[in-house]
Amino acid sequence: ESRTLPAGARVGRRLRMSPAARIRYVARLRLVDGAPMAIEHLHVPADLVPGLTGEELEQGDLYEHFGDRHGVQVSEAVQSIEPTVVTRAEADLLDVPELSPALLFERLTTDTGGRPVEYVHSVYRGDRYRIVSRLTLGPGVDRPSRSEEHHPGIPPGDFTSGAPVIFSTRGVVQPNE
Repeated sequence: ESRTLPAGARVGRRLRMSPAARIRYVARLRLVDGAPMAIEHLHVPADLVPGLTGEELEQGDLYEHFGDRHGVQVSEAVQSIEPTVVTRAEADLLDVPELSPALLFERLTTDTGGRPVEYVHSVYRGDRYRIVSRLTLGPGVDRPSRSEEHHPGIPPGDFTSGAPVIFSTRGVVQPNE
């Protein structure tokens, strides 16, 4: 599904825009080896991507497309992941029983000026997805200012070295057993 519509209160808040402002909304069923893996709901301010089509989204990397076609240079994304269960409609699309465990991903992507350019929420099958995280602690990374030292999810003072925490996450698809 791909359409232009008002942002609404929830999406408008996340994208820091009026609920009446127009967004491009795209819903996609993500497949891995032909099997349904996730339902993705993408929200982008319509004025950033005039004329964006579903076909364009199927061609290569979205962030490269933002830069090449619309002059939007993405810089950073903050993503949260939490457990959930699927609704009847989601279960039908993902080919799992209703109320099956799932992972809810929410991501806010900003451009080089700190302006929100994308809000995504996705429901991933809990039976075929695993999260692997790597935390790098130590020297070799620019130290943040005092006001930026606390990292959400890590209690202050847990790392006495004072070195910044570098965090990266990648998804691994598990074979269906």
